[in-house]
Order: sequence, then C-alpha cells, then structure tokens
Amino acid sequence: MTMKQMKNSGKMMRKTCQPKNSVADDKVDGIMRGEFLDDTNLKCYMACIMKMANAVKNGKINYEQSFKQADMLLPEEIKEEAKAAITTCKNAGAYQTKKFSI
Repeated sequence: MTMKQMKNSGKMMRKTCQPKNSVADDKVDGIMRGEFLDDTNLKCYMACIMKMANAVKNGKINYEQSFKQADMLLPEEIKEEAKAAITTCKNAGAYQTKKFSI
C-alpha cells in the first residue's frame, strides 16, 4: 500500500468513526501530530478505528494480526515505526471506561 492509499483508507475510517463518537476535527487532526488528548470521545474514536482495522478482536488488541497487517499493508517508510508502536502498546494493559472498552 502506498502512503496515498493509506491516507485514503484513513479518510474512509474517519468518515465512519468520527460522527459515531462526536469528536471535533481539531482533536482528530491532533492525533496525526502525536497529540492524544485525555478525552473519552477521542478514545472511543480510536477504538472504532482499531476495530475497523481488525486490530481488536473480542474486546482485546490482536497483536499478531496487527503485526501481520503492518507487514502486508503499510508503506515501507512507516512500517517499522508502526511495529514498534504495536510492541509498546502490548505492555500497556487494558483501558476501560463506562462508555467503551477495547
């Protein structure tokens, strides 16, 4: 997948998940700058994205599938960074709120 294809895929997921979770554009745009606010709706948005990307299965992050998808789908220029992020998240533990759980 090229970066252009990846961005188009991201736009499609955003169009689905953003309205479902009532997240403002500036908060979603901040994610691309590495700004992850402590905002319940934003966390629900990210959970929606992860579900659409098949990174979550039965309420838990599916690390093996995430690594496979990174290898198969991500452009070379971001593949290793994404896999490092997956590894970091693996040890983060579960997050739950009353509104959602991953």
